[in-house]
Amino acid sequence: MNKSLFKIALTLISFFSATYLIQSQTIQTEQKADSTKIDQIIKWTKDGVTTKITFAPGTYEFEVPLEIRNENLILIGNGIDNTILKLTKDKGTFINAFSNNISVKHLTIDGAFKQSKFGNALFKFNKSKDHNFFHVKFTNTHRDAINTVSGWPTEGLRVKDCVFSNIETFCIHIFNRNTNKRNGQVITSVEKIIIENTVFEEGYQNAIASDNGNDRENDGTRDADGKLIGRRFTESTSLNGTIIRNCIFKPSKQFHIGMVQTKDVIIKNNDFQGMTDDASGGSQPLHFEQFSQNIQIYNNTFSMNTTVPKAYSCIHFRGTEGHVRASQEQPSNTYTTWKYFINGGPERRADTKCSANGHKNRLCKRDVHAYGPRNIFIAGNTFNASSKFKNYVFVNEGENIQLGIRKNGTISLNDFQGDESLKKIALSGNDEGTCKVKIVKGQKVTMNNISLDDVTFDLENCIDRNPIQFISSRLFSTNNTPLSDTIPVFIPNPASERIQINLPSETYTVLISNLSGKPVKSVHKNSSSTNDYISLHGIKPGIYALILYTTGKKTIQKLIIQ
Repeated sequence: MNKSLFKIALTLISFFSATYLIQSQTIQTEQKADSTKIDQIIKWTKDGVTTKITFAPGTYEFEVPLEIRNENLILIGNGIDNTILKLTKDKGTFINAFSNNISVKHLTIDGAFKQSKFGNALFKFNKSKDHNFFHVKFTNTHRDAINTVSGWPTEGLRVKDCVFSNIETFCIHIFNRNTNKRNGQVITSVEKIIIENTVFEEGYQNAIASDNGNDRENDGTRDADGKLIGRRFTESTSLNGTIIRNCIFKPSKQFHIGMVQTKDVIIKNNDFQGMTDDASGGSQPLHFEQFSQNIQIYNNTFSMNTTVPKAYSCIHFRGTEGHVRASQEQPSNTYTTWKYFINGGPERRADTKCSANGHKNRLCKRDVHAYGPRNIFIAGNTFNASSKFKNYVFVNEGENIQLGIRKNGTISLNDFQGDESLKKIALSGNDEGTCKVKIVKGQKVTMNNISLDDVTFDLENCIDRNPIQFISSRLFSTNNTPLSDTIPVFIPNPASERIQINLPSETYTVLISNLSGKPVKSVHKNSSSTNDYISLHGIKPGIYALILYTTGKKTIQKLIIQ
């Protein structure tokens, strides 16, 4: 054989050898785990090749944490309590996910109570996202079940048909907002999260927590005493329609769901079963603080064991952050400067003179009222009677709080059970109070059921300026649908100056009423009229009912005036 033919032969051999290796690697992307070969499993999760590991029934004991660095890896077992991944030595976090789109199915993750330090977890998002858990049991840890590294969110998390058992702190910690941990990078939006059909067994501190916002910038500036000074330069983080639904929350030591600086969340069709006997006095099923916005709470059931030693609220929206952080007995405007210390403390955080740009200017701070919740919709829920319910809904420093109305305008009455003497709703605030509260009639709530706490500081009480409105449900259709908006009878909507009726050839009467049923404008047009415009001059911005009367027909549509 001459040299040329020899080189060709070597090339062909090399080619087919390489092809065989590639094919072999492709074939080996799906692996079957052996409980006696844990080291092999540890290698597979970070070899860059394996995409699926199947675990037969049995217990797989890990003495070291499991690192996942392969994208799109699937871990699949033979069922909860049949296939168990267990950490047997105190090594902190059990499973560290450094890659994206990991799916865990049909198995149990058992921490054996080997996680003892703050931030340890059974499963941790390490600046990764889009992880899916289906039919997984998380159990036995002194710390968290699912969390993320400080400063980063669990973006794209999916949890379905799971169980959290013997979790002592957080079952799911969506976000720990420490901005300083990500070098000041601002996160204003988190990819949608879905948590559904899941059971949170008794004993946890928080089932679902999300401490959002961008709160702890640190550029090294110190005050005269050497303390690090920072600022809060954006108020909240959108969870983009995150849904928590069809879950069972058994008694909690603190909160079933606790969120701070959070907006755009839907909580529906869940069963909240109250507090444990050793829960702290400030506990409640749903707890929200600071800049909470666009929260929808629908068709949930709230109950409380009558044997617990304390009384609790069901839903609590807290907004007086600026006052909470200071022992204040003087008017707000006596405080001309503020300091926010990186490591916390009781120092003043708010200055009412900075309401326009306090979120941007580090020498200033927003007024206290700006911390309050906005656009809260609580509808279709059942609040079971219990002597241990302090009140059903508590809001301070809030605006646009709607009880019995969904965000889309449909009526869905809450069932506020219990004795008529119970203060079912509490509205308060240490600055301006709570404004723009709408309560649909027929929910067993009257002014006698509403507690209005005193406002003790300098600004005008907005409860007095914009009182609670009780709204008649007769302005809405009887089949639980919104004011008709299928075929618009007028344009534009929203409107500011005038609207045009889309029935130029008919005789009609238009009545515009506020949501309390009080008419604010009436217009009649006969067949000879040529003007189909209706002026909105003098009508305040808000939501109204436009009632159109034509021959033998009545149509109601929602009108928004800007």
